[in-house]
Amino acid sequence: MASKQYALFDERFLHSFAGAGIMDDPKVAIVELIANCWDAGAMEVSIKWPSEDGDAFSISDNGHGMSESEFAKRYMTLAYNRTKEQGSLAEIPDSNKNVIVHRPAFGRNGKGRLSAFAFGSDFLVCTSKNGKEIKFKVFIDNRTNQLAFIKESIAPSENTGTTISIQHAIAPKINAEEAIIEIGMRFVADPNFKVKLNNRLISFEDIPDENVSIFSINVPEVGDFEVKVIDVLSTDKSTKLHGIAWHVKNRLVGECTWKGSGNEHLIDGRRTAAKRYTFIINANVLEEAVLSDWTGFNPHNRKYKNSFPIIQEHIRQHLLGLTKEQRDKTYQLVEDANRNHLNKLGIISREKWEDFIKVTQEECPSISVDDLERLGKLLATLEQSRAKYGLIGMLSKASDDDLDDLTTLLNKWDINFAKTVLDEIEQRVLLLERIQSKVLLGTTDEVQDLQPLFKRGLWIFGPEYETIEFTSNQGMTKVIQELYNSNEKGSLNRPDFAIIPDGTVGLYSYPKYDEDGNDIGIQRLTIVELKKPLIPIGAEQKGQAWKYVKELMSKGLVQRTTDIKCFVLGSEVDSLETSRTTENDGHTIIQPLDYDTIIRRAKSRLLMLHSKIASAPFVRDERLLNYLNEKKLQQTLFENSDIPF
Repeated sequence: MASKQYALFDERFLHSFAGAGIMDDPKVAIVELIANCWDAGAMEVSIKWPSEDGDAFSISDNGHGMSESEFAKRYMTLAYNRTKEQGSLAEIPDSNKNVIVHRPAFGRNGKGRLSAFAFGSDFLVCTSKNGKEIKFKVFIDNRTNQLAFIKESIAPSENTGTTISIQHAIAPKINAEEAIIEIGMRFVADPNFKVKLNNRLISFEDIPDENVSIFSINVPEVGDFEVKVIDVLSTDKSTKLHGIAWHVKNRLVGECTWKGSGNEHLIDGRRTAAKRYTFIINANVLEEAVLSDWTGFNPHNRKYKNSFPIIQEHIRQHLLGLTKEQRDKTYQLVEDANRNHLNKLGIISREKWEDFIKVTQEECPSISVDDLERLGKLLATLEQSRAKYGLIGMLSKASDDDLDDLTTLLNKWDINFAKTVLDEIEQRVLLLERIQSKVLLGTTDEVQDLQPLFKRGLWIFGPEYETIEFTSNQGMTKVIQELYNSNEKGSLNRPDFAIIPDGTVGLYSYPKYDEDGNDIGIQRLTIVELKKPLIPIGAEQKGQAWKYVKELMSKGLVQRTTDIKCFVLGSEVDSLETSRTTENDGHTIIQPLDYDTIIRRAKSRLLMLHSKIASAPFVRDERLLNYLNEKKLQQTLFENSDIPF
């Protein structure tokens, strides 16, 4: 009988697991340790900061502490899922509930506990709850490179809370004054959470002048609001310690967060400002509007209703001011890229172009320079020639986060954009007719001509493909080429699809982001497999698509959790294989379709879009009605559309 084998741990494992800085950078480490105190429902934290090697280090809180069983579950479990086990809110001990009602927790995966290693090679955890105090020594076993725990004592205790201590610590890279500044910039947003370092209570006054700006807002018939803006100058790893905090009588109302601020489109998890700035609003004049549990303001209170939009606009302008220099640089790049078009515009058209680009920058801050350049080119050309360009196509060039804002802006433009939408529909129908002429003849063998057409028309497969985020993936295509030992390229200019013995395969991926907006892989993948005419789609062809997916998984290009949709298209489908199949617990869907069906479905959807545009209130304009009568799109373009989508 074979013996059990266990995974081995390299000495770098815990550092890799914890991530950059947590076990090495005292600035990051102390913030993580204090955040753990916050999550424990503490109101007071006391830190002893070492000034040189051999001095003691400790951090104590009056939070809920842990029983021995809770310590084993919460502290000794790597990758402990705090949200699943304890919820998204901090657990508040009874002694603190008279002040703390609602506190969102920072922690999610239990990595912060490893921060104590930034101050020494081992440490003691002394935690008290339910009348007992337990003490554990925590260290890294040099023999196994695993995290190790030794229970040192159990004693009676009337207190609750946790202390982490190191008798002979390593002198941190930052001194006590620098530590106070870093802590102050991140933890003064809640006046009821007090942090002391070497017996000194850290306050707003400890934050250097260069990290603070203050301005005042007057709301008529309400009063004055003082707003303090804290800039940590660097970028923290998340937004959890930043946002907007409302203070009334030196007490936090609700939570410090960007949510509900009205400026989420300017500050989201992917942007630097969200992890850098904190706005503290002194709102004593709104004392009567505070809810009894201090979780927020009464939304129906007259003073609050009058104040919120004004303060929101001031914060918006402040945020825009912080990014003005970068917007100006971006605008200059967009202007330079469109110089040839702009030189041909009149004064009024040029002003319209400039205003639109600048408003788009403000309302859609996450739009990329490339997307803005394409938008600028479209607008400049439209103003120059009054030609008919695809509004829907333009919207597809913007990221998902910007679509709603762009649509709102465009609806405020002029009647010519409605014409643009209708012309885009016409162009799309022409594209469908070009595809249809190639796939239904039965004699064509140049299937590579189809793939570029489908690439231009990913919208054929559904409205979710109206985004620039879906882009062809040459790396994945190369894997399929290698799978068939093929060096052929479908185009000398665009080698982004693979030739296979009975057709072509194109792969279009959609990126996945972590909470900080970093690209961490692929969230969705669409595989479009075009079979040559007269080759019916059966079980073998459907199985071929699943073969591609498994190959991509084996190469590590997609994960088992990646949502993958495979469209296998041909001139006909075996009557026993018309239904879609799923693999990989539903994450992979294989959909066979004949060309005629997919084309008629796309036409049907275009008809609905056309009808919606034609019946919209803003279309009731004599110029556009005349235009519609001239085009007669409904009569000429959709006479064969009888399949509902």
